[in-house]
Amino acid sequence: MSFRLKTVLGIALIELTVMAILIMINQFALGGSAATQLFQRAETTARVFSNAVSDAVIATDLATLDATIATALFGEELEYLRVLSPSGVVLSAGGDAEALARPFVADADFDSARSDHMIDLQLPIIVSGTTFGVIELGMSTRAIEAELASALRWNILIAVIGMSLVAVFGYLLGSVLTHQLHWLQKGAGAISSGDLNHRIKVRGRDELAVTASCFNDMAQSLSQERHRLQEQHRFLLNRKARVEVLVKCLTEISKNEQFGDSRVFIPDTDREDEIGDMARATVVFRDAMEEIESARLKQQRLISAFDQVEEQVAIFGLDGSVLFLNAAFRRANDTILSTIGHEQFTLKGYLEVGVRLGVFKDALAEGTTAQDWITGRLACSSGTPRELNCAPDRVLLTVQSQVDGIGTVLSAKDITDLRQSENQLIQASKLATLGEMATGIAHELNQPLGVIRMAATNCVKRIDRGKGDFDYLRSKLERMGEQTERASQIINHMRIFGREASGEQTPFDLRDSLTEVASLARAQLQTLDIGLRVSVPEDVDATVLGERVIFEQVLLNLISNGRDAIEARKLAEGSNEGRITIDAEFGTPDGHVLTVRDTGGGIPEAVMDKLFEPFFTTKEPGKGTGLGLSISFGTIRDMGGVISATNEGEGACFRIVLPDQGAAKEEPLAETA
Repeated sequence: MSFRLKTVLGIALIELTVMAILIMINQFALGGSAATQLFQRAETTARVFSNAVSDAVIATDLATLDATIATALFGEELEYLRVLSPSGVVLSAGGDAEALARPFVADADFDSARSDHMIDLQLPIIVSGTTFGVIELGMSTRAIEAELASALRWNILIAVIGMSLVAVFGYLLGSVLTHQLHWLQKGAGAISSGDLNHRIKVRGRDELAVTASCFNDMAQSLSQERHRLQEQHRFLLNRKARVEVLVKCLTEISKNEQFGDSRVFIPDTDREDEIGDMARATVVFRDAMEEIESARLKQQRLISAFDQVEEQVAIFGLDGSVLFLNAAFRRANDTILSTIGHEQFTLKGYLEVGVRLGVFKDALAEGTTAQDWITGRLACSSGTPRELNCAPDRVLLTVQSQVDGIGTVLSAKDITDLRQSENQLIQASKLATLGEMATGIAHELNQPLGVIRMAATNCVKRIDRGKGDFDYLRSKLERMGEQTERASQIINHMRIFGREASGEQTPFDLRDSLTEVASLARAQLQTLDIGLRVSVPEDVDATVLGERVIFEQVLLNLISNGRDAIEARKLAEGSNEGRITIDAEFGTPDGHVLTVRDTGGGIPEAVMDKLFEPFFTTKEPGKGTGLGLSISFGTIRDMGGVISATNEGEGACFRIVLPDQGAAKEEPLAETA
């Protein structure tokens, strides 16, 4: 359908709608007015006739009634007239017999009257308030209906004439409007066929004229651009032959039979013309490609080397996306990789999916939320080694560093076997310590057992003599209970100290640990005439995070080392005195500080740097494994603290600094000497 036809049809549709609405309104108004006037005329006629026949009705003058009715029916509008008595008896009637024969039904409106083309109206004859009869009349509506039909025909005729005129003028307007569009269509066809010199005539200043001007500008631009491309094409064709000759000269390859490799000889690099510039550029390009290939080979060898190591290595870009995963990392994290996929693998996604799958047990520990744990791991970039507990029962030593220009480098080494070996060594060391303290513990147990034995013997003797009064026996039994409790506490300390470590760090009070260690070690030291003094503040909180059993082993190791040093000094100097002191300072700016001093003569300065190395000992062969201080160093480090050794006064001084529970999960304290 053309634009011109659409224009004509659109205008015609609008005109049809408007004319239909106008005709409906006109007919409705005309019909309503005619009906109202007809009803008013009928009522007026009835009243006039009522006045005219009232005397005749009162006098029952039927002849006058008949004459009056005949005179009234002389007009064309009245169809019938009927006068009835109050009782309904017809006094006189005239008009259309068929209408008189029908039962009388008064019409309420014009629509009901149109059914029989007659208005039926009833009016009582009232004189001085008394009804003497009723007038019934029928007035024809055919004249009004004919007028309405004629008006409808004229309205339709006017509408048809108006629509015809609108169609003609719409066609002319569409022709004017589409004439410019026709030129545009013709011009577009010419452009599409390749005639870029075709131009459109521009008439007027309306939107179509502006569009035509823009079309001509576009054709002009296309023509100029095609001309430029043709010029470039001719230029490139002219240069093609020269380039082919130049490339042939620059890429002559000869086989070096002696070395068995191919070499590219590039001539004319010393020329000062265009060919010389191209030759020198070719040399630079060749060298760059050789460097790129060399770098690629080095990168491939580096990747192969990373894939051979047992440690897990992952490199993430500055945006967190994965750059490299070595074979060990892919094997260890196969479950997480199968969930995420290598393409969508990111550091944050790796941690989130690992937490969701229950791989990272540290994220499920009490006192922290999974989101806080993930945030802490993402923020870690110092390169400090940190342990990571993974399901089912693996321990990884991880190092996460930030590399400028690359991103985050994450490495992890499985130290599960190492931790198990350390735990076994710690357990063996604890059992060895218990064995060394067996004499003192036995002496400590003998005291309550002796009291119990003596009290029981006295009770038996009293009973045998018949003097076992209730109060005496009660006091002895209470004393026996007290001594039993004392022995139970000693055995309980040994049991707790001898159990294996759980591997989980929990909060504990330093005061309780110092008290139990002192109670456990004091008995043995007393048998060796070595004094033990423990100074612990009571009014400051001293809660730390760690494994209490292993921490107590550290304290016992330091006490045992002090004891051995004092014993060695006694043998060397013949001295009978020895003293070990433990001083505690809680809540200092550095943290909680424990200082263990002895009077064993100190540590030789030559071995001070090796003191915490594994398997290093200053004792005679067979009297030490050299692991006590090394394990102690690792235990304090795992708790976030540091341990250092110096010589003070008559012996050695070991200083332990531990962070409070609230800061225990931060970076370890700096080591001080």
